[in-house]
Amino acid sequence: MHRFFRRILPTEARIRAWVGEHPLMRRLLTRAGFFGLDRRTLARGVSVGLLIGLTPTVGFQTPLMILLCVLMRASFPAAFVVSWVSNPLTAAPLYFAFNRTGEAIFGEWLGISPSGAAGQAATQTLYLGLGSLLIALPAALGGYFLFLGAWRLSVLWKWRSRGGGTP
Repeated sequence: MHRFFRRILPTEARIRAWVGEHPLMRRLLTRAGFFGLDRRTLARGVSVGLLIGLTPTVGFQTPLMILLCVLMRASFPAAFVVSWVSNPLTAAPLYFAFNRTGEAIFGEWLGISPSGAAGQAATQTLYLGLGSLLIALPAALGGYFLFLGAWRLSVLWKWRSRGGGTP
């Protein structure tokens, strides 16, 4: 699995060229695990990518991912790749599902009766945001543990294919 991520993610040299050669920035991002390719850093990156990708944050996704990756010591390249779960083809169905989920769960509980077009738009936006969080938070948590489990299975499979016992 490590080889797979080495193949699809950009190299540290490319990322450094992208960030620039500013020593403070490089030190901060390296210390925060921003460029990390170990299993826990990648798993946190997957989690951040799912969380941001499954929320209606179009236009702010990359700055939010950078901030969360630094705060959570997560891999930004992994988060960026996974955040494409919401792309131009899937955004409309996802947002529709978020809105319906938020309305179904919080519709009667909030008891909002909007008046006018602006009130209706604000209510639907609230349902969209709440519904996306209901889907994104469990998906991010599940993505973290599924990634760690898949990593573990790939290590076990590689170990056994070499003829070794269990690690």
